[in-house]
Amino acid sequence: MITSTEIQQHQSSIFDTQFATAYQAKQIAWYPWVGAKYPKSACKVLVILESHYINWERTNIEALAQPDFTRRIVTEQMDANRWTSSSFNNLSACLSGKTVIKGQVNLLWENAALYNFVQRPMDNPDERPNEQDFLNGWKTFPTVADILRPDVCIFADFAILSQMSLPTGLHVSKIEWEKDRINGAYPRSCFTIKTQNHTMQGAAVKHPGSFFTVDQWRAVLQRQVPQAIKTLSL
Repeated sequence: MITSTEIQQHQSSIFDTQFATAYQAKQIAWYPWVGAKYPKSACKVLVILESHYINWERTNIEALAQPDFTRRIVTEQMDANRWTSSSFNNLSACLSGKTVIKGQVNLLWENAALYNFVQRPMDNPDERPNEQDFLNGWKTFPTVADILRPDVCIFADFAILSQMSLPTGLHVSKIEWEKDRINGAYPRSCFTIKTQNHTMQGAAVKHPGSFFTVDQWRAVLQRQVPQAIKTLSL
């Protein structure tokens, strides 16, 4: 069982009082991962995944109900001796520019923040978030963004951007589809996101699971948000 000390080792708790308030108000189900170097980074990068799912063979259901669940999952996946996933490995390689191994992957995630857009777990890997999940996710997003105040948000799934029912006070500029496909998907243009209190850039890659060519999607991010990729490069 992973310990609370291990979970805290590579991250910052500087925003936890604000996260606790949001958690108690049921605005978030899980605290985001916040890397130790994120608060003082010259370019603050928030990575946004779609959703957690329950792995019935290994997920501790009691842990799933705790606010540190996302942080637990990130910590466990940084340690390949516990478990690993191709999606996490592909995403880490895309952001860092190299295949990161145990003992190095923390160097990437110490520089970034991360959370799951859908704040309820999927029952299995095949279950997909529904329309209400994405609607709730856009309601949650301003809370997370106003606490973390990222300069750049990198969405690791196009489905989030395809389900944009935005709450009052949240604005996203028009997102265009680029003309050249990668892995059967059209890259999206860079865009601007505005909450009532903060403005940030947005960029996206397709879900980093199967049929994800790391170098090609990294090139998209380097072109669109070079300052973010410079911050995360190893």
